[in-house]
Amino acid sequence: MAFRYRELADTLMQEVQSGRLQQGQRLPSIRVMSRQRGVSITTVKRCYELLEAQGYLMSRAQSGFYVRERPLSLPQPEFPVFDPASHQIDNLALIAEIHQSAIDERRVQLGTVQLAPSLIPIQALQRSLIRANRRAQGRALAYSQSAGEPLLLQALSAHFQEDGISCSQQDLIITNGCMEALSLAVSAVTQPGDTLALPSPCYSGQLQLLASMGRRVAEIPSTSSGFDLDRLEQLMADKSISACLVSTSFQNPLGYCLSATDKQRLAEMAERYQCPVIEDDVFGECGYTRQRPLPLRSWSQSGWVIWCGSVSKTLAPGYRIGWCASGRFHREVRQAMLARRLAVNTPLQLALADFMLSGEYRRHLNRLRLQLADQVSSLCGSLEHHLGEHGRLARPDGGYAIWIQLPEACDGLQLYQVMKEQGINLVPGAVFSARSLYANAIRLNAGNPWSDELERAVTIFAKSVRLLLKV
Repeated sequence: MAFRYRELADTLMQEVQSGRLQQGQRLPSIRVMSRQRGVSITTVKRCYELLEAQGYLMSRAQSGFYVRERPLSLPQPEFPVFDPASHQIDNLALIAEIHQSAIDERRVQLGTVQLAPSLIPIQALQRSLIRANRRAQGRALAYSQSAGEPLLLQALSAHFQEDGISCSQQDLIITNGCMEALSLAVSAVTQPGDTLALPSPCYSGQLQLLASMGRRVAEIPSTSSGFDLDRLEQLMADKSISACLVSTSFQNPLGYCLSATDKQRLAEMAERYQCPVIEDDVFGECGYTRQRPLPLRSWSQSGWVIWCGSVSKTLAPGYRIGWCASGRFHREVRQAMLARRLAVNTPLQLALADFMLSGEYRRHLNRLRLQLADQVSSLCGSLEHHLGEHGRLARPDGGYAIWIQLPEACDGLQLYQVMKEQGINLVPGAVFSARSLYANAIRLNAGNPWSDELERAVTIFAKSVRLLLKV
């Protein structure tokens, strides 16, 4: 049976779509709506929060909830269709240069996809750090166990269980962030010179990692709704690849989330062709509703999926705490781990365990999801307003990466340089492919609360696009 707040949300959503509730109209207060609809105050509150997360409502301090103005949507981007082929990654210098520029804190942060410090519960994290180290006493000064602190493994397993994800403590290995988890997984199932399949466009950090490890890539055509499973299956069947590296929930940079049907099919393909699939799920908890989508691992029956993630995109990137659930490759991943490092920071593991077990992490996620939905909606709305007919936009299902496709005459690298001179960071689409694709695309960051500064940055961005197009 559907929850009452979802039933009310569906009713109000239909009223918005039909025009009974007009754009900009103020909704009754929570208490008044409760009386009008004969439901509890809690039901109305959760309903309003859900509609705000989905972009139908917006809240104003000391004023209430209003129907959000929904500008005419930009069309979806168009993506190239091509036959996958094994390639070396030869644009590593460009990726590194843009990455260094994109983290320059002196510029407006429309580039690197990361949370604003104001969204991180710093005081609560500090309390957890103090409590955890007080309890642990001298234990916090020692090396952690190689697989990770037992208390953090317990906390993670319990946290995943709340989302319907079955993952025992024995399945997990704690890592120095998600990138180390991916590195261990790649080392466990491939050798230098091997080819891995990646959806295209793909996260530039994955390309950096694979290039540094001497691997090749076969890019799989994608759209705003996912990647081409038929072409991927052909590569698996032909044994043209040794493994896959994918994100199935809120992929960076396109923000899509594969359907449960597609996730099940991909997991079955991995088992049918005995092809390991490494899942980068670092944005899995960055959806806009309370229900986290299940990772690909949940459909894996024989352990051919290696599940990797971290708290870098939801909490504190500086903590560098990630995990790897290695499935049937536990021994190989563990061997790769022992050959690379001794342990992960013990005090931060204990602090994160406390933060999770105290319920603070869950409360933080519930707040963060609403905030991310609002920020993404604000940035997309501003882009639609200022770009007009000069852009195509991939509205993400979750996460806070925004993909913009510009007219072919607009060179993304040139636009990146122009914006850099204006003190604004963004990331050109060229770094998301090893095949010289997406030259007229840009990825933006919606990890910051909306502000006049960001509005001005988008205005400058749109003006720069028009100047390059000479319109």
